[in-house]
Amino acid sequence: PVAMAALGVVFLVLLGAASWPPASGSGEEFWPGQSAADILSGAASRRRYLLYDVNPPEGFNLRRDVYIRVASLLKTLLETEEWVLVLPPWGRLYHWQSPDIHQVRIPWADFFDLPSLNRNVPVIEYEQFIAESGGPFIDQVYVLQSYAEGWKEGTWEEKVDERPCLDPLLYSPDKHEYYRGWFWGYEETRALNVSCLSVQGSASIMAPVLLRNTSARSVMLDRAENLLHDHYGGKEYWNTRRSMVFAKHLRAVGDEFRSKYLNS
Repeated sequence: PVAMAALGVVFLVLLGAASWPPASGSGEEFWPGQSAADILSGAASRRRYLLYDVNPPEGFNLRRDVYIRVASLLKTLLETEEWVLVLPPWGRLYHWQSPDIHQVRIPWADFFDLPSLNRNVPVIEYEQFIAESGGPFIDQVYVLQSYAEGWKEGTWEEKVDERPCLDPLLYSPDKHEYYRGWFWGYEETRALNVSCLSVQGSASIMAPVLLRNTSARSVMLDRAENLLHDHYGGKEYWNTRRSMVFAKHLRAVGDEFRSKYLNS
């Protein structure tokens, strides 16, 4: 009986593998990068990943400010689903002009205290995302842009719509129809889909889009500086701002400078 039961399990596994890709209980296909072991066991997490980037010429301070906006969006998403914010690696900033210093693929841990960030919202580095999601694939990239017609005088209206791209895309399809782009210097990264959204409003205006308009497990918001603060200067704003503590090794340099030159 034990041998027959074992043969039955093997048969079921082979039968399941024959109908690839398998579907979840809701009929939804599993996501790219999910391992066969996870699929067959049904134990894989349904955590979703929010990535973002900003206009390439923008500097350190603007990028830090955009983080606050996206963190606010993440808090809104977390009210409904399990999401994690993937921190965009630093690099290729215009103001960084030291040719002898490595300046791409720089993790946030080089600048900020990640445990402090995580006490405010769940965050991971990009390389952890690659390892956790099964590879360097981003399911959906939304390039955020303004409305072609602009904002006319009158009542302010928050809105978001899929529109034709106003500027030439910085992503191009390869021979496999994956999209390639800068992706923070990770040349192996590809996006499965790219589209443009016109946005006018605060960061959390994107929540309905991410929760209802796409089932993509990983979503990147490019040109995220086009989103405004949800609560600029409010409690949540300052909670996030205060969580952005500089990394311990940088604080040590600052403490040494204060002790040596400022007697403080």
